[in-house]
Amino acid sequence: MFYINLNDLEFMAKHGVLESEKVTPQKFVVDVRIETDQVVTAASTDCIDDALNYVGVSEVISEIMMTQQYDLIETIAMKISTVLVEKYDAVISVDTKVTKVNPPIEGFSGTVSCEYTAFGSE
Repeated sequence: MFYINLNDLEFMAKHGVLESEKVTPQKFVVDVRIETDQVVTAASTDCIDDALNYVGVSEVISEIMMTQQYDLIETIAMKISTVLVEKYDAVISVDTKVTKVNPPIEGFSGTVSCEYTAFGSE
């Protein structure tokens, strides 16, 4: 099985429940794991035309993160996975992890994240 991974994509975006989160950008990190058989062909031919376009994948993620606003990281993870599965026919599944680096939780010093997996229609 082959996977394409886009890791540690950083965004300063305005997502969250609090009004301050909707106004002041905060740091988010997105990791995406895409399962696809298309990699078998690309690996065999060594031709970029046979590969999954991960530049396009990163553009989809960036558009969701930067042009839309969501209250919950759960919604963001689901949206990214679902859109990628719908956009690319060769995708078997997409697992997306969205991390809020500095959540506004008093006395909390870690990160929070959510993972969601969407499956293609094969």
